[in-house]
Amino acid sequence: MQAELHQTVGINNAAVPGQAGLSDGELKLESDDVGYGFNLGILLELTPDTRFGITYRSEVKLEFKDVANLSGLGPVLQGLLNLSGLAGSRVDIDMTVPQAVMVSGYHQLTPAWAIVGNIGWQEWSEFGKQEISLQSSASRSFTKDLNYNDTWHFALGAQYRFAPEWLWSFGAAYDTSPVDDDKDRTPDLALDRQIRLATGLQHDWNRDVTIGAAYEYIDLGDGGSTATTAL
Repeated sequence: MQAELHQTVGINNAAVPGQAGLSDGELKLESDDVGYGFNLGILLELTPDTRFGITYRSEVKLEFKDVANLSGLGPVLQGLLNLSGLAGSRVDIDMTVPQAVMVSGYHQLTPAWAIVGNIGWQEWSEFGKQEISLQSSASRSFTKDLNYNDTWHFALGAQYRFAPEWLWSFGAAYDTSPVDDDKDRTPDLALDRQIRLATGLQHDWNRDVTIGAAYEYIDLGDGGSTATTAL
């Protein structure tokens, strides 16, 4: 997995005594990393018309490293950061892409109709625990817990073969939210429950070639946030 991090945060200079009236400063982090994982799967065909599948995707560890780029800071805040050794320090952020399990089913009802479904689980609670280290003259590290929950995925759909070469698919899916409370939802990851509606059309061009197109509508929820960050 190739991953890139681009983070820009405004710093409220006016919140520091002696810096009233100053415009916001800025903190920028940019880094990239490559992580490794694996997928496993098994398909069980109970009858010619019924089959089940189980897939597992492992977690992937990512580590981002960059020197914090600070600009536009007021003199008081800049002086405090210089004294603490944090100005110019390297920031290490460790993240875990969630592991996931998916169980799928397919059943041929008639020669024309079939039903399909999925039930899945993703360990977002692990993604919510981010290890952050500041490498400076006074190095320190801590774990930022976003209070995420593991999520569940439910999907149900159907397939209709209205002609020998044509297959129409449609379905809906629902994913639970990893965040329970608006105070735990951050503006940069405004995650909420998800609802998906999808449809697609498939044409068997010949015995070896199939072409198709699909459309998916996603409702990402409200994603409200009342989170605050102390300076």
